[in-house]
Amino acid sequence: MHHGSQRVIARADLDQLLAAIARRGFRLIGPTVRDGAIVYDDISTSADLPAGWTDEQDGGRYRLHRRDDEALFGYAVGPQSWKRYLFPPTSVVWRSGQDRAAAEAEAEAGPPMAFIGVRSCELRAIAIQDRVFVGGERVDPVYAGRREGTFLVAVNCGTAGGTCFCVSMDAGPKAESGFDLALTELMTAAGTSSWSKPAPAAARTC
Repeated sequence: MHHGSQRVIARADLDQLLAAIARRGFRLIGPTVRDGAIVYDDISTSADLPAGWTDEQDGGRYRLHRRDDEALFGYAVGPQSWKRYLFPPTSVVWRSGQDRAAAEAEAEAGPPMAFIGVRSCELRAIAIQDRVFVGGERVDPVYAGRREGTFLVAVNCGTAGGTCFCVSMDAGPKAESGFDLALTELMTAAGTSSWSKPAPAAARTC
């Protein structure tokens, strides 16, 4: 796919896209329904995505509801963030008998991650984390190891929650930068399609 091109793919072809990313060694992480919420977890196919679900959000309120269609990304941002994968709450920083380099190598172990369904406001948050953890004089080795090589598949928002602030913060709803591939879900009479476009020229290709 050439830089700047656009392509409409059928919903059935989304699995081919996910499989192509996985074949390149990425661990697929995306939205799924669990415990009455849309949360981020390991996925393997589009069947793991929250098809037909949406969320109701307002001050102090979060509920899931069924949609009248089978949209895969027909919800606003869920209660979790991608930070739990990039900067986990616990990690090994030192172990008796090992030097710091060995501990850092252990922190960086594991396949690179591919985040599926990142919203524009979340891209903005990741960019801020990049400045804090790897953009200064001192680099956090755990964050740097996990962030390096992460493949970001953005999804442009088609549903807003009562607590959304992307317009006032100039952070959406359309993903403008910081991603490798962007998708816009289009609902048609025949089902769901995804319009995809490549990232800016500096990004990786998959």
